[in-house]
Amino acid sequence: MDITKQIKHLLVERDMTATQLAEAINTTQSNLSKKMKNGSYTVNDLEKIANALEVDLIIDFKK
Repeated sequence: MDITKQIKHLLVERDMTATQLAEAINTTQSNLSKKMKNGSYTVNDLEKIANALEVDLIIDFKK
């Protein structure tokens, strides 16, 4: 499952909208939407999203 699908799944589980997530990570809904559409997250973005969704962020390289 790609990162955006995981975020969307967590939003549903938490009964949270993308707008609420954007507010929680101090960005606009438009900016978050662009990142989700392109899958273009920085590590900092992912850390903020993980904190807002109350999950652990694990970054791993796989071969």
